[in-house]
Amino acid sequence: MKTNGHARKTTKTPPFVLRAERALRRAAKNVETQSRALKLPVVVWQDGKVVEKPA
Repeated sequence: MKTNGHARKTTKTPPFVLRAERALRRAAKNVETQSRALKLPVVVWQDGKVVEKPA
C-alpha cells in the first residue's frame, strides 16, 4: 500500500506511560500522607517557584 509521505499519528497512550503516571500519583499521595502524619510541610514547585505547603 502506498503512502502519501506523511507519518501516521497515534492517539493512544502507550501502556508504560500510563503505568508511570499511576506510579507518580501514588508516590505523591504517599508523600502527602507521610508529611501530614509527621506534621511537616510539603515542598513543591509551583509557577516557577519553590513553595512550602503546610501539612
